[in-house]
Amino acid sequence: MSVGKSQEAVSAALRRRAAMLSLVIGVGMLLGKWLAYLLTHSHAILSDAMESVVHVAATAFALVSINLAARPPDPKFPYGYGKVSYFSAGFEGGLIALAALAILYESIQGLILGEKLASLDVGLILISVAGGVNLLLGVYLIRFGRATNSLILVADGQHVMADAYTSIGVIVGVSLAWVTGKTWLDGLTAIAVGCSILWTGWHLVAEAVTGLMDRADPGLLQRIVNALQERRDEGWIDLHQLRAWQSGDRAFVDFHLVVPEDWSVARIHAAHDICHDILRETLGAGTEVIIHFDPDEPGLDYHASKRWTVEEAVRVPEIDHVHGQSHATDSVPG
Repeated sequence: MSVGKSQEAVSAALRRRAAMLSLVIGVGMLLGKWLAYLLTHSHAILSDAMESVVHVAATAFALVSINLAARPPDPKFPYGYGKVSYFSAGFEGGLIALAALAILYESIQGLILGEKLASLDVGLILISVAGGVNLLLGVYLIRFGRATNSLILVADGQHVMADAYTSIGVIVGVSLAWVTGKTWLDGLTAIAVGCSILWTGWHLVAEAVTGLMDRADPGLLQRIVNALQERRDEGWIDLHQLRAWQSGDRAFVDFHLVVPEDWSVARIHAAHDICHDILRETLGAGTEVIIHFDPDEPGLDYHASKRWTVEEAVRVPEIDHVHGQSHATDSVPG
């Protein structure tokens, strides 16, 4: 097994472990919140518990997705299985949105029919513990997910963070209802929680759609340009038609590189290997690179500059060989 493949296997194992940790803790928090609801009959606490139900289901789906995304490319899926991460994020976002609608329904119904709250002191303790644990777990999942290029873990971490913020809001609302005796504050808190969760779900669905549509990522393009610029060979005259997209922890990059027309095949091959190594070091061992080499023919103006920028790198030159000139059509990502 090569070093790159070994690193990918270790990274995949760590992601599975993180997802399993999230699932186990999620089940524990769910039990604690439902216990708090049964003791208090609080719609605000019920909204927090229902959100945890969705979290456990989504985390289980995320664990399956991580196992699938870790599979190497094969003849059926030559680009790998990484895009399942976007399906996972979209699925989780959809579940969150459904939970939010259910929370809003229950909360409005509670306001209309009235609420009878009990044992709020015990309920607040249980929710406070759950919120604190979720806050720590969410921070861990987001940081680890970003470090390993795992959209699945990042989405799961964002959901856990939303769960923690939900608990904080519930604690404030239930405390006010307890202190003032105004039980309608509990229902109002639940409605606010439902709206917040609905926004989180919409954000995850939008992110999933963007990923599946392969929308240009300015941050990813900037990292590529910076890496190539930093170790740029003096023979690398111009960089254009840069495109890049990610599938799980794999990145796919292709671009045109203008080099002197008298370069040998061996030198061009060496340049390809150097670029490939640079981008693998920058984006991860699973990065795949395709480079089209253009000759620096006399009379052609590639608008070469001392320093490359993303705006120049993504442009598509339209070369007029008759007049020996070229101009660029901008395709800068929005």
